[in-house]
Amino acid sequence: MTTLTLNPSTMQKPQIQIKRVYKHPAEKVWTALTSPDALADWLMKTVDFKLEVGTTFQFQDKPQGGWDGIVHCKILSLDQPHSISYSWQASGMKNPTTVNWQIKEIAPNETLLTLSHNGFEGVSGWVTKQILNFGWKGMLKKKLTKHLAI
Repeated sequence: MTTLTLNPSTMQKPQIQIKRVYKHPAEKVWTALTSPDALADWLMKTVDFKLEVGTTFQFQDKPQGGWDGIVHCKILSLDQPHSISYSWQASGMKNPTTVNWQIKEIAPNETLLTLSHNGFEGVSGWVTKQILNFGWKGMLKKKLTKHLAI
């Protein structure tokens, strides 16, 4: 019989961190992360999104698998045009996680974007983290890149 043992320290709060450089000015990248129209183009439709700390809003997409298509969010911090952080809780998630975007212009028309998504807990959190890590990588590589090229 094989026993699977999970290390609590690695299961407690795994984190997603993705860094990408875009050949666009920081202002354009910021707009892609904070404009409801832009978010709808590359990520998901937003409902009640306002660029103010404390705002609760939703991302909405078509339901799939066990997901109802809704992500409940609240803006936690904002440092325009450098960073935004919001809670992220989809159906099936026991507790909200935190998405943090940081933008740094590293040269004219060259911007470093860092996404950190953390707060995943337990085995179900580990599974959710794996799914979202794959999703975020694809979104940032393909959809955000395509949106910024417009």
